[in-house]
Amino acid sequence: MKTIQFIAILFFATLTSYAQTDKFTTAMQKGLNLIDSAKTADDYTAAGNYFERIATAEQKQWLPQYYVAFNNLHAALMGKQDAETKDAIYDKAMLYAEKANTLMPNNSEVYALQAYITFMKMAVAPQARAMSMIPKATALADKAISLNPENPRAYLMKGQNLFYTPEMFGGGKAKAKPVLTTAVAKFDQFKAVGLEPNWGKGRAKSLLEQSN
Repeated sequence: MKTIQFIAILFFATLTSYAQTDKFTTAMQKGLNLIDSAKTADDYTAAGNYFERIATAEQKQWLPQYYVAFNNLHAALMGKQDAETKDAIYDKAMLYAEKANTLMPNNSEVYALQAYITFMKMAVAPQARAMSMIPKATALADKAISLNPENPRAYLMKGQNLFYTPEMFGGGKAKAKPVLTTAVAKFDQFKAVGLEPNWGKGRAKSLLEQSN
């Protein structure tokens, strides 16, 4: 009798777990659809707010934190905010990227995103920040590559940083081209898993074309 009760408890616990997993997946997929259809800064802000609600409810999951960071990054990148407001949005993006890193340490995707945020924060005030923040963004991209040499976004971030860094500071299109070539090749081989990041291919191809 005890065996039957145990099996019944295990069965219902399994069903509950599947239901919770399915609910999370459905909510996350809805958010990814918002990202896919986003065209403006306001669209990315709305998507970021959506993922922030998931992140609050699912505090042990790294992906909602990651996508809050991703959307805030793009909201600032595409928006026409003043420098102080952009800075605050980039800071929020980095805060959530750091939360993702805490939940999933040594994740190449998170370091690549942090490289992107750092470089864009530098671009808010390049004269004051370039000397310190370009090397930091480069180091984050290099860390992303070392953690997963097959991650195309890691090479995209390094190549993008080089593309927009003046030659006098060690960048330029010529330096970026081989890295972006690798990024595009990695994207051609990359297959996304579940809800994990799957962005950047078009960006890599565009920058590579501009590097010729």
